[in-house]
Amino acid sequence: MRRIDLNEAANFLRENDRFLILMHGSPDGDTVGCGTALCGALQQIGKLAKLACPDPIPKKFGYMFREIKEQDFDPETIIAVDVADTKLLYGMKEIGEKTQLCIDHHVSNTEYAERLLLAPEYAAAAELMFELLSSMKEVKITNSIADSLYTGIATDSGCFKYSNTSPQTHVYAAELMTLGADIVPINYAMFDMKSQGRLKLEQLALSKIRYYSAGRIAVIDVTQSLIDSIEGIDSEDIGALSAIPRQIEGVDIGICIKEKNPGLYKVSLRSSENADVSAIAQQFGGGGHARAAGCAFETSLEDAEKKIVWACAKALGNAT
Repeated sequence: MRRIDLNEAANFLRENDRFLILMHGSPDGDTVGCGTALCGALQQIGKLAKLACPDPIPKKFGYMFREIKEQDFDPETIIAVDVADTKLLYGMKEIGEKTQLCIDHHVSNTEYAERLLLAPEYAAAAELMFELLSSMKEVKITNSIADSLYTGIATDSGCFKYSNTSPQTHVYAAELMTLGADIVPINYAMFDMKSQGRLKLEQLALSKIRYYSAGRIAVIDVTQSLIDSIEGIDSEDIGALSAIPRQIEGVDIGICIKEKNPGLYKVSLRSSENADVSAIAQQFGGGGHARAAGCAFETSLEDAEKKIVWACAKALGNAT
């Protein structure tokens, strides 16, 4: 692995072709926004490019694919966007291990790619993607590309509420608005709109919330049986639960435990300024950011909860 800069990354895109762009599992707005922006830009300049994700893309991200042409070819160049670790590619992990360029913003990036364009100080990988595509004068930032990049920035900054939001984050969002990003429907779809299924999911998950460390830690779990009992929900609805425990007054660390497969649980962590959850996640082979991170456990739900709660309590100075 070697770190590269924007100029080297741009030349890599110019000098290669037949691109496969990898997005991480449980896809969010940043990985999909980066993937569709890059794919659209590469197709625009005459390259063959297509996208791949180990999980279905949530319906609400469909607008970002409107300019993407379906192209059938054997890939020669593999790029990963917003993918900190090949483990996040699940069943596509073997393909991910052949990644020639990774474009990311996670401080926990495992440096698995041959080349790494990394900006851990950025709120979203989409900020870095915007810089990269803007540096390529042959690329036009279309309305669709602007929509994709704005989505990535807005979602990973929590609609500009998270502590990772910088003045640059706002500047780039403003520039993308000038370039045609249609922010009103995007913000409604990303932050306000909820299906009846999602509301039902939230209701059932919250009915089982558990508190530890005098209310400083809140835990909800989402089992496969719960998911199967509700019609009309997708991975994005499930992923959105991660933010809810931390919204409760007095909670410093919110934990959401989601059953991925029998015996496999994905844990999402969100925190206040009083805890670095990336350090907690790293204890269990995970990673992420200081205020938002995740890891996985191959064990029972009860054991996963016991281990992650103990680690969180220790980080808060409340472990016993």
